[in-house]
Amino acid sequence: MLSIIRFIKKLRIVLGLSLLCLCSQSSAQSTSLTTSTTTNNYPERPVKLIVPYAAGGATDVMARLITPKLSQSLGQTVVVENRPGAATVIGTALVASAPADGYTILQGSAALAITPSTMSKIPYDVQRDLIPVIQTSSQAYAILVRADSPIKSVKDLIDYARKHPKKLSFGTPGFGSSGHMSTELFCLEAGIQMTSIAYKGDNPVMTDLLGGHIDLSFVTMSAAMPHLKSGQARAIAVTSAERLSRMPEIPTVAESGVPNFEASSWNGILVATGTPPAIVKRLEKEIAQILKTPELQQWYVDNSATTGAQSSEKFGDMIRQSMQKWALLAKAIGIKPD
Repeated sequence: MLSIIRFIKKLRIVLGLSLLCLCSQSSAQSTSLTTSTTTNNYPERPVKLIVPYAAGGATDVMARLITPKLSQSLGQTVVVENRPGAATVIGTALVASAPADGYTILQGSAALAITPSTMSKIPYDVQRDLIPVIQTSSQAYAILVRADSPIKSVKDLIDYARKHPKKLSFGTPGFGSSGHMSTELFCLEAGIQMTSIAYKGDNPVMTDLLGGHIDLSFVTMSAAMPHLKSGQARAIAVTSAERLSRMPEIPTVAESGVPNFEASSWNGILVATGTPPAIVKRLEKEIAQILKTPELQQWYVDNSATTGAQSSEKFGDMIRQSMQKWALLAKAIGIKPD
């Protein structure tokens, strides 16, 4: 009798465990099906594209060129939302902390690779909390001076700066911005010292440059073009590796006395870590197609820009390399996270 009772108890235990396993498997399958369904139906509501700058700048312009076509291809409205402040940290933090579902995405910039070396207590880790989707643009800088400036070349600039350390001033769209760091890199490699003046964006930089309050600035080609066309400003060099096809008369910095110098500003789409791979791939694919459209291709031609890294993996590699580059520069010139 005792052996039968023990057998029944064991049988109950076995049946209970079996039911528990079946319930767990059912729950896991249900979760998997829900995730798959959500991914397959993405997007089911409007998507926000966060631009961590004020409206009107190059990063914002690129976002607004992409969103109408992305809305069409996704079948849902994609809305640009400007969240400027704290050297792009405010807008970037919003995306990094958003639900990882692809409904809040970021139009990031070169600042992503710089701020870890210039700012302390950033509320996110670029490589841990964000997934690169695709690069949307890369632009060289033009070294701009006023049309009536006595500085006619990079050689003139270097010669004067060596004789008069810190007398020349250069404007930047903000401390730790790509324009600021690219100019500091130029100073380091050219062996000169100039005085940096930080502004809040490209527009006030150009206002003071044209007004004679600063001597020069490293300006993205899209921001420089209107002033070059008007004749108010002159480009003494470009920071690309080769001369630009649209303005072949302007020499590169590298051929003007600073060998191997190259710098650029870039933008790209990122999402919060944990976003399903299928959504990342969908965004990568749709945006890659948009960047090939005649309208976008014309913008690249008009602004001497390129698309850059056209995959999540290559874009990620580029960001990591950029972070290493700017970290080394920050250390070399004594910039400490503030």
